[in-house]
Amino acid sequence: MTDAPFSGVFKAGKDGRQPTFKTAAGIFARKGYHGTTVDEIAQAVGVAKGTIYYHFKNKEDLYFAVIQEGINIFGKQLRDAAAAADSPHDKIRNLVDSHLDFYEKEQDLVFLFLKELTGSELRRKILAGMLAECLAVVREAITAGIKDGSFRSVNPELATSSLFGMITIAAFHYLAFTRPIARAAVKSAVEEIFTRGILPAKEKGDCCCVAGNL
Repeated sequence: MTDAPFSGVFKAGKDGRQPTFKTAAGIFARKGYHGTTVDEIAQAVGVAKGTIYYHFKNKEDLYFAVIQEGINIFGKQLRDAAAAADSPHDKIRNLVDSHLDFYEKEQDLVFLFLKELTGSELRRKILAGMLAECLAVVREAITAGIKDGSFRSVNPELATSSLFGMITIAAFHYLAFTRPIARAAVKSAVEEIFTRGILPAKEKGDCCCVAGNL
């Protein structure tokens, strides 16, 4: 895997990236890793194949660079969202919104992430390692809330995975049917279910929820 993400290799272009990044992500998402060739990516971008190989040693190197760049973007969005809030609860709200925003705007990357989560053990481990920093942002917000008494004492790791899963599957429900994500509705529902649960107040005391009353 290349050490230099696209933002370091291709500095020009919209949002600091050349079209190479999104073009490659789109082709990999539509055709899959094995169905994609470096030739067609180079042709779609409008550069010689040698230009691609100058920066990436092979197709696999390019592929994981695309995913890594996507995760870099995702991670920055999450960090910025968390930094813009003061309380742990507001951080969670911002993180849910930022998460949905990324999924809506970077749909090709989302599908690549999901493909790798169901891929070979090696690929799953590589993606898990890449996503660790993103998940850490959410876990830190939950941990901070536990420490200051804003949240119940729950397992931060499981709570983080639960929130990530809720957002991902809710967003995928819309993306799979090529519909725009109903951001406000999904955000509100995820926040309500994650922070308050679905049981009536009188029954919550008997429930050992992962997130509980955050």
